[in-house]
Amino acid sequence: MIEEQKGIAEAENTLEDLGFDQLPIKPIEVVQAISSNDFQVVMETHDFSSNKILGKAQGNDSAALIYLNKNIPDTGRFNFTAAHEIGHVCMHIMPQEKMIFECGSKELSNPFDDPIEQQANGFASGLLMPKQLISKLTDGELNWENIHSISSNCSSSLEATFRRMLLLTKEPFALVIHQNGKYKRFVASDNFGFYINNSPLSTEQKELLVDVKDQSFPSDFDEVDALDWVNPQYRGDTLESLYVSSILLNEGFSYSLLTYDDDCFSEQEY
Repeated sequence: MIEEQKGIAEAENTLEDLGFDQLPIKPIEVVQAISSNDFQVVMETHDFSSNKILGKAQGNDSAALIYLNKNIPDTGRFNFTAAHEIGHVCMHIMPQEKMIFECGSKELSNPFDDPIEQQANGFASGLLMPKQLISKLTDGELNWENIHSISSNCSSSLEATFRRMLLLTKEPFALVIHQNGKYKRFVASDNFGFYINNSPLSTEQKELLVDVKDQSFPSDFDEVDALDWVNPQYRGDTLESLYVSSILLNEGFSYSLLTYDDDCFSEQEY
């Protein structure tokens, strides 16, 4: 978290220094702005032989070159990869800490335990979604309506937007991702203190899905039995219920926001 925050701060300072004050922040325009006669930066797409490589950055003491996989299908994912590689240029190649990077899904995942990659992920998040600009878009509540609003204005993915907003709230939140009802992965705040079930979606859980392909992104949450989503026991506390808001996306993906408050705990604990 500390390294990610370093990256966010570096990106937001860079945008302020360069005079970027309108959304969306376009990575190619940032590259053009940081490039100079003293240090040239070029970004271009490349048809990598392996789709495991999403982005690559390399350089020396006078220039840097960024390659982006031209086959990344999602605009939000493409922009985040570009911003991630710009982070490597600004935070690592220019100071000559490390001169070459090859980044795939592992490096672009926030849980990846490498401080340098965590800094680049933070930089990407702060570059695409600077706090001073996204704070004007919503009321600050973490829900799908606000996530979608920021995602649309910043040309960022829903997951990347959730991760960014997660750093701006003190409430416990988790995002659980399924595809065709099968568990894929989750992202949780540090203070989300319960183990998340990695089970398929039940019939009842599927009934709560809002198909946002033809409906608005919801702002509300349903109160459900905590046992449906998590192991409700943690350090002597018992979680009886929690709040969930689930959406259905393309290709069978479903994203579920989980959160809870004091009212969700067993009365004997309070």
